[in-house]
Amino acid sequence: MLTDLHLREAFHFCFLQRLLADSDPGIFVLKGGVNLRFFFQSPRYSEDMDLDVLAGSVATLKKNGYKILEDAAFQRSLQVFGIDRIEINDPSRAKHTETTQRFRCALVRDSGQRLPTKVEFSRRSDDPGPRAPLEAVDPEVARPYRRLAYRCRHYAGALAAVQKIEALAGRTVSQARDVFDLGLLIQGGYLADAYAQGDLDEAPLPAAIANLCALSWADYAGQVVEFLAPASRGEFGTQAAWDALQNSVFEALQARE
Repeated sequence: MLTDLHLREAFHFCFLQRLLADSDPGIFVLKGGVNLRFFFQSPRYSEDMDLDVLAGSVATLKKNGYKILEDAAFQRSLQVFGIDRIEINDPSRAKHTETTQRFRCALVRDSGQRLPTKVEFSRRSDDPGPRAPLEAVDPEVARPYRRLAYRCRHYAGALAAVQKIEALAGRTVSQARDVFDLGLLIQGGYLADAYAQGDLDEAPLPAAIANLCALSWADYAGQVVEFLAPASRGEFGTQAAWDALQNSVFEALQARE
């Protein structure tokens, strides 16, 4: 039986596959935690999915997004995972501006349990080019859902690391998940790549370090541990693991400051 974590990911996987099939796949770039799950073997699942969109109108994306969510065949295809239906939040109250578009909904299990999620698009005017390669999703992500991996543009590791620094520094409320994701990218050598490429020259390192130090084990337990794959909780889900992660990210950022 698929867990709540799996159900949200199954929805993200299938929505993205349908979006790329129905639109120009080159204009969407996957980012955030789902990027790390789909391409960097992160053990952390995400409640929401975030993408950048490089072209097209607000109206067209709004139409296409709701067309997918409201499509009866799409909803039926999710029933095999235990998602009985999708409850779509009122489109008239959703945010659809020139900078941000959000599609909020709830996945309703056979039991009636509701799992809130959203797909959020941010508009950027510049195409990141080869720093957002078109690559196949990790087949191990697709395997539990008995689906084939598909190709999707996503941010490569160095740029993903910079984005995580910016997120850690810039959120109104700091998030421990940014620290976890950044730790994964540091371990993969991507922060070093970003430094070598000059990407950290204008990165808000002091603010990121200050917010990192202000986060606690309680933040991590509530924002990260419950979203970890069960098999990974022994390695990443303890206070000792948080302390080690916080220290390693602090040292890595301080060394680049």
